[in-house]
Amino acid sequence: MEPTAHQPDAREMKGLAMAKDVSQKKSDVAIQLLNEMTYKVRSQSDISKWYMVVRTEGAWTCDCPDSTYRHVTCKHIHAVLFSKAFRKKVYEDTLFQTPVNQHIINESNELGKIVCQRCASGNYVKCSVRHTKKAGDIQRYQCKDCGYRFIVNPAFEHAKVTARIISAAIDLYFKGVSLRKIEDHVLQSFNVKVDHSSVANWIRRFNKVVQPYVDSFVPVQVGGVYHVDEMLVHVRKEHNDATMNLNNKENHTFRKFDNHYSWLWNLMDSSTRFWICSKITQKRTGDVARSVFKEMKQRAPLPRAIVHDGLRSYDEAYTRELYTREKPQIQNVRSVGSNEKGLNPKVERLNGTVRDRESVMRGMDTAESAQELMDAMQIHYNFIRGNQAIGGQTPAEAAGINLNLKENKTESLMRQAAIHAKDELVSPVVKGLGIRIHKVTILNEKDCLKVKQKGWLDKKDWVEIHDILRVQGFNWLANGKDSCWLKLIV
Repeated sequence: MEPTAHQPDAREMKGLAMAKDVSQKKSDVAIQLLNEMTYKVRSQSDISKWYMVVRTEGAWTCDCPDSTYRHVTCKHIHAVLFSKAFRKKVYEDTLFQTPVNQHIINESNELGKIVCQRCASGNYVKCSVRHTKKAGDIQRYQCKDCGYRFIVNPAFEHAKVTARIISAAIDLYFKGVSLRKIEDHVLQSFNVKVDHSSVANWIRRFNKVVQPYVDSFVPVQVGGVYHVDEMLVHVRKEHNDATMNLNNKENHTFRKFDNHYSWLWNLMDSSTRFWICSKITQKRTGDVARSVFKEMKQRAPLPRAIVHDGLRSYDEAYTRELYTREKPQIQNVRSVGSNEKGLNPKVERLNGTVRDRESVMRGMDTAESAQELMDAMQIHYNFIRGNQAIGGQTPAEAAGINLNLKENKTESLMRQAAIHAKDELVSPVVKGLGIRIHKVTILNEKDCLKVKQKGWLDKKDWVEIHDILRVQGFNWLANGKDSCWLKLIV
């Protein structure tokens, strides 16, 4: 038998009629959005009366008699649900997109689209060319709506050299080349003089821009067998606790300058080689190992097995953080030995990659800078560097995170991350305003976010917009024709 189509009841039909009034932008709207969880819906029988539709604990409720006493999905709830469906299309037609999973990636890849960097208007003209010695000629644009002059160069807006030089320097650094050799390479290959300190600043910039973006992705196609191991790294200005001596169980280094060494914990997936987390610590106690497992639970799905080298701290951390009586249980695999004699050579190979970078540096300065370097190396290892053990893919691609990066992966990743950061800042405002977005202009300043009305607003419209923005942390700044809603960016 063929399945019968769903026949809408009277409540759904009435809710659809009210939602259509919103989608057609009629002046007497029946639905008002106060925030993402609360709506006001006008009564059809008494236009002076409004009902509150609220989402609590995953379900929609309404204070109308139909929902209160009959416990059914009333026409007002149906109207809100239909309205949300209509607004979804409105969002897709706006310049700002809601940053959700793959949708962000697809939109961020459209880097050829030129819009005003202040109000996102596509109404612009070419106004001048900026001539630079190192970065060449850069085209300037002027917005015809707000008059703002801008360039289109995401993640490299204020760079004094080209994005190609910066991305090449970053890639060479993570492949083990020293800062001064990179300085010489840039001079020989691009005929551009840069200082080695500038290269270091580019590395910090790379980590600052890209890390919030990549942290929003979860590797969903991991194999389920995780390898964890710890290694010593030289941190020159780090003076460890005096209790760490050769006889202390927390320190088995037997090195002469033990107080200048710290422990680096690495945890990776076996099949995809995805580097899940890294952590710099002074000790390797059970509490520290447990903190590594806690970070793993936040960044990736729970594994089927944890493989380690037999250190007692792992057993203690496993018992306190991962062990449960419910089945299937996470297996605790103790593999004493390395290379062909043990089961942990994959993470040992990762440790060797880290050691190659550290040996060129002759150690790191502080624990903070060491952790920052490990975070940046983790990004490069997962998203940019191809791995021959998985067919030349990056670990991120093997784990189901396909960002569709172009040939220059470093540059493409930084541009995607910069576009995503701007979208994440503005999108909640667009989402909250809904169909009222066409009545205002959003200005993304350097240290604040401004929302200005495009023209004269009725009192009713102004109050609705004011209530929505006030919930999101905006304040009204009365300043004549420059009046706007203002939110400082911390």
